Amino acid sequence: MRAVRLLLAADSPGHTVGYSVVARGFRDAGVEVISGGYLLPRQIVQQALEEDVEWIGYRIMDGSPDILVAALMEELRRQGGDGIRVVVGGIVQRSAIPGLKTMGVAGVFTPGSRIAEIVDFLTRASGGR
Repeated sequence: MRAVRLLLAADSPGHTVGYSVVARGFRDAGVEVISGGYLLPRQIVQQALEEDVEWIGYRIMDGSPDILVAALMEELRRQGGDGIRVVVGGIVQRSAIPGLKTMGVAGVFTPGSRIAEIVDFLTRASGGR
């Protein structure tokens, strides 16, 4: 059984402790994590395609999720990454979640979400790996 393969990317170079904790938690739970760090949407998609991931985990802390995620989803379409699914985590207003899902985001995880909950979501959505 192949592990869920996820590129973890961030919207800013700050807040690295939380980013590292999440990456470690995913790895400890059996997710194959490619740590992208701070990348622009174009770079996120390029790395996701190069690494052949099935998921992008986009950590939003400083930016506007609707603008950043719209750019990421457009880049996925433009670069042919339509099969790569996206989850968003971090500082996201609850009122923004429906719009993100309309854009094609599979799941949104706000502060307080447990890593086990996110891993369960990724695993179930990946066909129970």
